[in-house]
Amino acid sequence: MRKTKDFLCELSDYAMAFILLGATFPLFILTMILIKLDSAGAIFYIQERYEKNKKLFRIYKFRTMAVDAETDCPIWGSDDDPRSTKIGRLLRVSHIDELPQLFNILKGEMSLVGPRPERPYFAERFEKYIRGYKKRYTVKPGITGWSQINGLRGESSIEERTDYDIFYVENRSFILNIRILLFTPFAKPIKPYPKPDDIVAEYHRNILTLSHAAETSLSPGNPSLMPRIENA
Repeated sequence: MRKTKDFLCELSDYAMAFILLGATFPLFILTMILIKLDSAGAIFYIQERYEKNKKLFRIYKFRTMAVDAETDCPIWGSDDDPRSTKIGRLLRVSHIDELPQLFNILKGEMSLVGPRPERPYFAERFEKYIRGYKKRYTVKPGITGWSQINGLRGESSIEERTDYDIFYVENRSFILNIRILLFTPFAKPIKPYPKPDDIVAEYHRNILTLSHAAETSLSPGNPSLMPRIENA
């Protein structure tokens, strides 16, 4: 039964990716032109992420930042990131920068719906402190997902986002995927992360700046939280 459901989801991924690529082709061309006119550098940004079974793959995005935005180390990004170019801010807020990931779907590396893929640098740290984080690797990462439509993206709580991702992994189905896709344009605003202290606030803005002592003081997320399908 599970294999049949997974086959239906995968088949729909390929079909929808082809349809969306055709429908958004004019937007692709316009975006490519605007990026070249706005700033020097490549049109596409390619970055390594973890996919299913924790395999590395190269994710495609439209470039939204200056070419030297991360010359020294990985930095946690946001919609209003000061490193963004003028057109890049618009692309990030509208999520148009994610469109090239349709090619990742056609390559079998991603799905339309699933947990968002994370960079190895940050994922290794999340695995260490967030209980159940590795369970996200049992399915393909997605362009949108259960956590995203519930406002858990960007600078929201990684712990809560993981709980929603785990809920999706355990309850995924073709029907749930359709519901998530339908609700994606009406996703809730980003949930502001409650910052109980300066260490956790800095952790979510830029994990790299944490010292080893600060990292060891962070506690795992609340594993008891179970999201409800109230908006699906």
